[in-house]
Amino acid sequence: MKHIQTVVIGAGPAGYEAALQLAKAGVKTILIEQNKEQVGGVCLNEGCIPTKSYLQCAEFAAKAPLFSSYGLQMPYEGFDINQLFNKTESLKDELRSGVVWLLEQAGVEMCYGQASFRDANHIDVSGETISFEQCIIATGSQSREVQDLPLDGKRIISSREVFGLRALPFSIAIVGGGPIGCEFASFFSTFGTEVTIIVRGSKLLSGEDEDASKALLRSFKKRSIKVFFSAAVSEVQVNEKEVELLIKAENKEQITCEIVLCAIGRVPRTKDLKLENAAIGQDEKGFVEVNEAFQTSQKHIYAVGDCINTPGYAHTAYAEGKIAAHNIITGQAVANIHMTPSAIFSDPQIASCGLNEKEAKEQGRAYEVKKVFFKANAKAKIAGDDSGFIKLIVCPQTGTVLGACVVGMQATELIHPLLLAIEKKLTIQELSTLICVHPTLSEFMSQL
Repeated sequence: MKHIQTVVIGAGPAGYEAALQLAKAGVKTILIEQNKEQVGGVCLNEGCIPTKSYLQCAEFAAKAPLFSSYGLQMPYEGFDINQLFNKTESLKDELRSGVVWLLEQAGVEMCYGQASFRDANHIDVSGETISFEQCIIATGSQSREVQDLPLDGKRIISSREVFGLRALPFSIAIVGGGPIGCEFASFFSTFGTEVTIIVRGSKLLSGEDEDASKALLRSFKKRSIKVFFSAAVSEVQVNEKEVELLIKAENKEQITCEIVLCAIGRVPRTKDLKLENAAIGQDEKGFVEVNEAFQTSQKHIYAVGDCINTPGYAHTAYAEGKIAAHNIITGQAVANIHMTPSAIFSDPQIASCGLNEKEAKEQGRAYEVKKVFFKANAKAKIAGDDSGFIKLIVCPQTGTVLGACVVGMQATELIHPLLLAIEKKLTIQELSTLICVHPTLSEFMSQL
């Protein structure tokens, strides 16, 4: 039997970040992942990185008319999804190799296989039992499946199988109007695929500001993307060439498409851990239950990332992994005191942090709305997209920024100064006095 000070289960953003921090502090650490190809987790292998690679390609294609208007003789003659796939695979390999190198340099011991708890101080993996003093569970998440829409990997797929497509479908129905569904709707519609989105709720991106949701819907309508709200799939018929869906919305609708993408969220990947052997609590959705310091019901066992019920972003996972490692190293019980920004890389991009207008109303808070539109921004016009805007929720008494939403080009970059402003309780007057480089999108601050 091997003994180690700390075991980390899962080599995604939360797990490998925690392992790096522990090893750098001199804590003997084993990092367990199912196989070497999965190092980097969902983010690197089937989530953030490949998705944004595909969306970058779509952004290039969408800008072809702009390039032409600037006199560049580069006619856009088509799109080879296989070349994009190969480019993305090369990018993933490069980034994964970088993660492995960092872990090796830090002295993290790697172990491959399925881990499961024998008890609260022992883990079984690859036929070996490892005893530990502390453990961090960072097993991430997987696509959620529904009984009425069983995944077959061919006609009915999850976001994972999108990257296995070797030809663009003529038509696709996307079930789910959250970030994953909206990002893939942007990608496929750019290259001429007929896109239909089926949304259970009353708006796209249910967690985002109403104005952001409406802006995205307007953009989708211009692209001829059909969106059904308050809708659900009631019947599914699959054959060799297509899928027929019966949709219950205001009226029953029949949809025929080549592929159905099921994008209705993700669930924690905890089923095979045998958490009950270690008396580790879970909630009704399968998330590992933790306190503010990310400790489970066993105080020497922590859980971070997508396997706990916090915002399911890689940047959240990195932060939680660092905090859990810090708590093990120092013996403290530090919580995450920082705000998590949301980011959707659809077209247009959407990013937000702090209170949105609906939340401010529900809390009964006094607030003012400040909006700045990109139509007055020189850099936006130069870049060929002045359709965006910044929306701030501001305290009327103090001018303090309470919340922010950015819609449009580079929204996922522009959110960061606003995130800092909210965390540091800066006022709108303080932002407006900053001298920003001209011409840049950041000049919106001088217009507040």
